[in-house]
Amino acid sequence: MTRTTLTIAALALGLGFTVHAGAAQPADPHAAHRPTPAPPQVAAARELPRPPDKLPGWLTNTKKNHIFYKRGKYNFDVYNIGPLARDLNAVAVGHALAYEDLVTGKAAGLETKTFDRINRVLKNPPKFMPDEAAISPTFVRRYGVLEQVFDWTHILHAQTVDVLASSQLTEAEKDREIERLWNYYFESVPYAVTPLPLNMDHLYSLAYSQKFRNTYPKVNGLFWGYHWLQGAMYDMLYRASPEDQKAAYAVLGEQYRKTELYRTDRPFMPMFGEVSPVFAARFPHIANAFDNLHMLHDMVNDILATEWMTRKQKEEQIKLAVWMVSAAAHRGEKPGQESADRLHDHRHFVGMPGMGMMKGMTPELMWMPEMGWMSMADCHHCSMPLWEGADAWRNPTVTADGWSMRVRCPLCARDMAVETKGRALLRIPTEDPNRVVVVISDEQGNLRTSTPGVVFLENEGSHAGCDEWSRAFTSQAAFDAYVKAHPSLTKAKALTFDEWAQREGAKPDTYTKPKGPVENPYQPHGEHGNGK
Repeated sequence: MTRTTLTIAALALGLGFTVHAGAAQPADPHAAHRPTPAPPQVAAARELPRPPDKLPGWLTNTKKNHIFYKRGKYNFDVYNIGPLARDLNAVAVGHALAYEDLVTGKAAGLETKTFDRINRVLKNPPKFMPDEAAISPTFVRRYGVLEQVFDWTHILHAQTVDVLASSQLTEAEKDREIERLWNYYFESVPYAVTPLPLNMDHLYSLAYSQKFRNTYPKVNGLFWGYHWLQGAMYDMLYRASPEDQKAAYAVLGEQYRKTELYRTDRPFMPMFGEVSPVFAARFPHIANAFDNLHMLHDMVNDILATEWMTRKQKEEQIKLAVWMVSAAAHRGEKPGQESADRLHDHRHFVGMPGMGMMKGMTPELMWMPEMGWMSMADCHHCSMPLWEGADAWRNPTVTADGWSMRVRCPLCARDMAVETKGRALLRIPTEDPNRVVVVISDEQGNLRTSTPGVVFLENEGSHAGCDEWSRAFTSQAAFDAYVKAHPSLTKAKALTFDEWAQREGAKPDTYTKPKGPVENPYQPHGEHGNGK
């Protein structure tokens, strides 16, 4: 991700890597995250996908094509949240170090020496964003177009986060600017990543798929940890005040550094809709593009790690992988479109247009580790339908233990957080679409917020109506106006935050646990395509 080309900083980083390349790794505090054996590959006899007869000329371009940021007063505002900015800087270094070692004959040391070097940077992140090309020059020379695709989409990542972290823009201005950034990204170059949902099961079941994950589980865990952070930060930032953003990243950043980076038990990469469902529902085209970029990373990792491919085959397959996720390959196609050619299967989950299909799942049901089967269109606490369309902003979310779930009302968010082990973040919308109450739950379930004057309605009844009798308001006046408009609630009492935080609702009378076609689609016995 090229934020600035700071030669001196890049050189200093490079010297630091060299000096510490042989440093011994400290005792691993994450030994509990044991690798989960991946299911056997289903591809037949190493049959590599074949490219179409004619590919566009830009795929063979060897010239450098650095395009800088769209001009904006918000650029680099991610530094308003210093720890997040530095963690993102370290992500860029980690990617580049691994790729350079993969293509320069050092793959044998990836799980030891390379891991140690990357881990040192993650624990001591650079102050400024380095130029990845300065860290992985061989990789960039050999796969220049790929690096351009990575770099250009990383710029979209970076500027979108800058907008969300800006203290100079209103929430409405942020939404408009994010759309402008997308148009700038999509229209400026021919190699933009497609905004359509792609069939992830298809892209992760090719002849070379899972090779990197199975061979280098620790480094793959780092890559997927990066992608978890690059997804999870969006809901953390969206519609939150600068103070709440900083407080929330104290929780999210700790989860990232202590747990998510070192997980080797994920069956699949983190998906944007799993970790930032509010942003993914609001900007599905951007969420899909980021998921597709991360899948391209996985495909490239697997290709480079596959020992039975020749260098020429690897170059061909990487070029084809870039094409497969490019907007050009799917021109004229639409979200939700189904096709017998799984490359062009653009179905998504009901209630989550920003998330393509995954292994063994259907548009109605998705599966998550430790959570099981669920509907993305229903509340994960009471099973009632979530707000959708123009009202989707009304859905609260709970973020805990690496996942984020949308729920239907503040009570559902509070009680779900209390039932969850460890710290949690709650995002609770108010009557104002631009005002979100950010609530932090500690390990004991104690809740706190920095939002002054917020009051709650909780006139508990059947959860069939919880979207009406459980709400948050920015003021007593807003509460009174709502109650006046709903005569059945005229006797309801406004609750302060402290009063609301001490409550606990009854078990939802509407909850039902969805049942999928198999217990776990990622286990060997669950060898099912996406409803195909």
